[in-house]
Amino acid sequence: MSVVNNKQHILIVEDRADIRLSLRLLLCNHGFEVLEAHSPSSAKMVLSEHQIDLILLDMNFEFDTTSGEEGLAFLRAQQKKSFPPILAMTAWSSVSLAVEAMQLGAKDFFAKPWDNHAVVMMVKKHLALAQIDRQETITQNESLVQRSKSDISSTNNTISILWHSPQMQKLKAQLERVAKTDATIFLRGENGTGKSCIAEYVHNYSARNGEFVSVNMGAIPESLFESELFGHKKGAFTDAKQDRAGRFELANNGTLFLDEVATMGLNQQAKLLRVLESKQFERVGDTHTQQANCRIIAASNADFEAMLESGEFRTDLYFRLNTIELTILPLSARSEDIIVLAEHFIELHAKQYQVNPLPLSNLAENALLDYSWPGNVRELSHMMARAVLMAEGDCIDVQDLDFKVLNNSSKNVSSEDDITLMTLEDAEKKLLKMALVQTHNNVEQAGELLGISKSAIYRRLEKFGMSTK
Repeated sequence: MSVVNNKQHILIVEDRADIRLSLRLLLCNHGFEVLEAHSPSSAKMVLSEHQIDLILLDMNFEFDTTSGEEGLAFLRAQQKKSFPPILAMTAWSSVSLAVEAMQLGAKDFFAKPWDNHAVVMMVKKHLALAQIDRQETITQNESLVQRSKSDISSTNNTISILWHSPQMQKLKAQLERVAKTDATIFLRGENGTGKSCIAEYVHNYSARNGEFVSVNMGAIPESLFESELFGHKKGAFTDAKQDRAGRFELANNGTLFLDEVATMGLNQQAKLLRVLESKQFERVGDTHTQQANCRIIAASNADFEAMLESGEFRTDLYFRLNTIELTILPLSARSEDIIVLAEHFIELHAKQYQVNPLPLSNLAENALLDYSWPGNVRELSHMMARAVLMAEGDCIDVQDLDFKVLNNSSKNVSSEDDITLMTLEDAEKKLLKMALVQTHNNVEQAGELLGISKSAIYRRLEKFGMSTK
């Protein structure tokens, strides 16, 4: 999706009218909506009245033309709020001012006079990065914010599953075998392993010609549970202004994917069990009984053994849901898939953001393989999206990767037992690689981390045939 087609709003904060006009014409020609403010105080008024996606902030105004203090004060004030990305600009190109602005939250910096192409690309890049940040926030809080039809996804496209590891190839064969039946499937696995994608893959591989309907069970308040799943008649309750089909009805002759089923309370579990047992349901406020004709796929990352033992989840419902139970391994347990998926996401996001896809450097590949991936495939996708936008060289390197868990690149050296199985030379090579990853290929810092000199690092790089490029 192009950021330009979204008609995103950019605020220019600049005291000179001619510069505001020049930037306005440049950005409007690229499809952006542009608002203007002649001072930081007027910018605050615009922000209170409009939804702004990005700010271009001059650092120097009439009160103080060289120090950048007015721009810095604006940045300090915005630090306490949820503010859009800010790009700083000044005619006084100062490295120290740029650093201070970015320490206070500015995302990037350019000097006046500017290069038109460079500014437009910078704007597009940071709008896209902000879009990724928003998507990450939605993903993390989806159980709180997803309520309406945004929970429903329907597609006729074939979902490709890029699995090279033996374990996942075996799972793929199992999925294709059971997809042709109507058996209820229960998918277990950590968050971000791709359970919803797998459910849609099963649907597309099946003989059912209805819709694939996905619903996050944790997003449905208990008071709306029956309405969301079974639908309602107009006037059934205060906000029922018209008839509405529920998820079971929308998935007729298709597949209903129930994600996060462990979040349901016992009352909700009983209502769902009744439909699964009887294959019948009624809209809220209606006496007409409808037949439930959809294939059920459920998913969760919960410890069901503990929940069943404590009584938090009904045993009869659990056995209704897990006719066939399949486990999706975390990404860290199937390293053969990591680079293949990373390259797939690079191609995908490069096309989305209309940039050229770049190859991964050897060091970047090693860093990806050594990382523990707590966020699984979803985290890998977000990381590649950022890398596609942030990479400035001819490849995606370690410094372009945004690892969320620090000091976590040593999953392959996790215990004393593992180290004893490794030769001294292999251990030395691995430690050197880890030091370069943590210091973003800074040879001097890597030497300090390992307690050896910079020249000693270079000797070892030559010895092992390694490169920092």
